[in-house]
Amino acid sequence: MPIRLKRLAQSSSQTIITVAFIPLTSHDIYELQWKEYPQKWEIDGKSKTINVKEVSKNRNNKIQANIEDLNPGTTYTVRLRVLRVVASQGGSATPGKPSPELIIDTEAVSCTPKASQCIIL
Repeated sequence: MPIRLKRLAQSSSQTIITVAFIPLTSHDIYELQWKEYPQKWEIDGKSKTINVKEVSKNRNNKIQANIEDLNPGTTYTVRLRVLRVVASQGGSATPGKPSPELIIDTEAVSCTPKASQCIIL
């Protein structure tokens, strides 16, 4: 399941990473995980749960999620994993394997004329 960096927004006081993904029809709850690079997932990893039934999708059927309160000028590792299969398909509480990791450097935000935002699709 591909996860993509949608936007990296940064100001002098706030850094936000927005990721986007197309949810699988067979899965309804995901966990977005992040940590500072190269820290350990088991000790320093943070996460937020995304229920696809409770969030809206964009016109490309993608779900977007923000990771907020990040440290400016820091490199982060981001990944996504399935937490639950849709109940009608034999719902399971066993988490799936994490997606490949994205490594995002919040220092590199000057790739557009608008200095506070970098969009990678």
